[in-house]
Amino acid sequence: MANCEFTTLTDQELVDLVQLKDDKAAFSELYNRYWEPLINTAGKSTRSLSIAEEIVQDVFVDFYVRRKEIQLKHSLAAYLRTAVKFQVFKTYRAQKIQEQYAATVSHLGQASPVQPDSLLEAKQIHAKIFHIAEKMPATCKQVFLLSRFEKRSNQDIAEQLNISVAMVRKHITKSMNIMRAEIKDHQMDIFQLLLLLYLHKH
Repeated sequence: MANCEFTTLTDQELVDLVQLKDDKAAFSELYNRYWEPLINTAGKSTRSLSIAEEIVQDVFVDFYVRRKEIQLKHSLAAYLRTAVKFQVFKTYRAQKIQEQYAATVSHLGQASPVQPDSLLEAKQIHAKIFHIAEKMPATCKQVFLLSRFEKRSNQDIAEQLNISVAMVRKHITKSMNIMRAEIKDHQMDIFQLLLLLYLHKH
């Protein structure tokens, strides 16, 4: 099925393709269809575009990882909105715990070991992302790499680059827009990008 045909399918038809056939193009269509509305939903609660983007990323990652077991009682849109609201709650709770924990632990975390059979694929996706990052304006690229790959806070990035936190958020948004546009142009798998960014963030 050509990619353009997916835009004519209903949400349920796309979900069936994702659940029954692991169809990545169908997943990408759902992502493109609901990314902006979910960002708006999360943004109303977080008042932060960068946090809202991370929450929506987490929701789509969780949806794909648990695709086989998810049963939609109502519509996909309702499921995703509920998932976003729950993730907003989890984010705030995690922030509170992290604030308490940060006083007694080092900023250097221990990353989970990468399985040998997935190492090559991860490196390939990693290389694609860095290739796209090279197309970003200099400051935008720095912000993107510091935020997504060094897990630096917006405040830390602002201080390091001598720019405002608001400007950091704008650069993050711009970098993610560039990333999504390049993914469409090169027909990369969106879920792979989300998984990689998710893993680097934790």
